Amino acid sequence: MPVITCPDCGRDVSTLATACPHCGRPFVAGSAAMAVPAAVPTAEETLWKGSPSWRVLIGKVVAMILAVIIIPAIAIFVSSHTADLDMSSRITKIGWGLAAVIVVWELIAFLIAMLRLQSTLYTVSNQRILIEQGMLSKSVSEIDLRSLDDTQFFQSFTERILGIGNVTLVSSDKALPVTVLRGIHNPRNVRETIRAAAYQVSQRQLFTRAT
Repeated sequence: MPVITCPDCGRDVSTLATACPHCGRPFVAGSAAMAVPAAVPTAEETLWKGSPSWRVLIGKVVAMILAVIIIPAIAIFVSSHTADLDMSSRITKIGWGLAAVIVVWELIAFLIAMLRLQSTLYTVSNQRILIEQGMLSKSVSEIDLRSLDDTQFFQSFTERILGIGNVTLVSSDKALPVTVLRGIHNPRNVRETIRAAAYQVSQRQLFTRAT
């Protein structure tokens, strides 16, 4: 008796059956049209690619500006209430020097953070999610969309204003059970792209990958 493979559960089903006895998928009994060809391997296509936005560093920029404004202002205020002119001048210089040190420190931290952002790359394809990280050395992590269980996105009030946010991926992958794509632009749209791709993968497509 000839059999075909059920496209839903992958088990063998008689061509005379009106429905799959394993999963209940209906068939047109006695018709050759019910024979579903084997799934054609799906070529990998990139759906979205991006890095964390520089806008996540707005806080560091604000800290530098405040350091330049507030610290000298406090020093000038204190020096103006000091009778000793030498001490007054010394306080003012200390205020400006402290502000300069803080600004240089924050600027270095800003540049390092910017390099880290630029060296992080998120790629979403119709098969998997790739996370590339590293300024000097490089590491690549991968989440197969077939193992993806849930997606979530979060935006704080400030992030909503800046148009960025985080997308959290929950999967059955033991190496990466919970992964966060941080500070990305349009997180809601990225999440929907991932959800749509994961739904397509759930239709039991076969994969062909270049790497």
